[in-house]
Amino acid sequence: MTSPRLVLTRGLMLVALVAVFAGCGAALPTGRFDALAAASKGVENKTRETDADIVKLTRRFMIFTAQAPYKDTSFKPEIDGMDFDFGPRLAPRLAALDVLASYTQALAAFARKDYQGDLDQATQSLGGSVTHLAGHPTVSEDAKKSAGVLATVVNELGRAYIERMRRAELKKAMSKAQPGIDGIVKFVTAINRDGALAVETMRKGIITKANALKPSDGMAKLQLNEAVEAVIVDTTIILAELTQESAAVEAIGPAHAEVRDSLDKDDRTSLEKLKALVAEVKRLQGALSSLK
Repeated sequence: MTSPRLVLTRGLMLVALVAVFAGCGAALPTGRFDALAAASKGVENKTRETDADIVKLTRRFMIFTAQAPYKDTSFKPEIDGMDFDFGPRLAPRLAALDVLASYTQALAAFARKDYQGDLDQATQSLGGSVTHLAGHPTVSEDAKKSAGVLATVVNELGRAYIERMRRAELKKAMSKAQPGIDGIVKFVTAINRDGALAVETMRKGIITKANALKPSDGMAKLQLNEAVEAVIVDTTIILAELTQESAAVEAIGPAHAEVRDSLDKDDRTSLEKLKALVAEVKRLQGALSSLK
């Protein structure tokens, strides 16, 4: 027969275990981490589209500026004998954005209660993204180091089942990661500036070449007008997108820091920098989005 004292002891132990695994506090604000991850991925996706447009512009530039008589090297992306194939120069920037997106997805996975499988997948994805970035011959050492910081931080995230412990783990990890985020943002915006300069240079070269052409009749003149008009419209859009992409990626760092700091505050705290990031991505994508 079980004694009343043993029953009471077991009951108290059960209550204690329930309290511990309940997290000893409010649930983590997972919506904020999901919003940060979605915004980071949104910047990467839109940048991928812009890069494809820049590659198309490069081909149009080659067609406009090629000189007769033609040979097998006539349509190489060159300006005054210098290589101007900007596609490969954009690839490391896109890889760096993939690192940021994978990192924020890992944070979101860790913040969720059913995180373990998602976190393992996100950690593997981040490791692949970091390796991909490091494999580009033109990537800066600072960008490699910054990406490595994010990978290390995620690998160090513990398997904490208690809400209070996960809060502490997240805050510690995000504090360590902040310099890495800032380094990647710096790398990305620098390439955006180079990309804008390349687009302006190609637009100027195409217009200069078009002004030197002498269409044979009215129809040829109309076709030339349409081609030049398309270049001007498309380059204007690309330049605006590069500016918006820089603004959006620069907003990731402050939003990340704000989410980290909010872990010590009431879950209903208004996060202005995170809202600003989401708004930038909405402008960039031209689509509706919402912050939970």
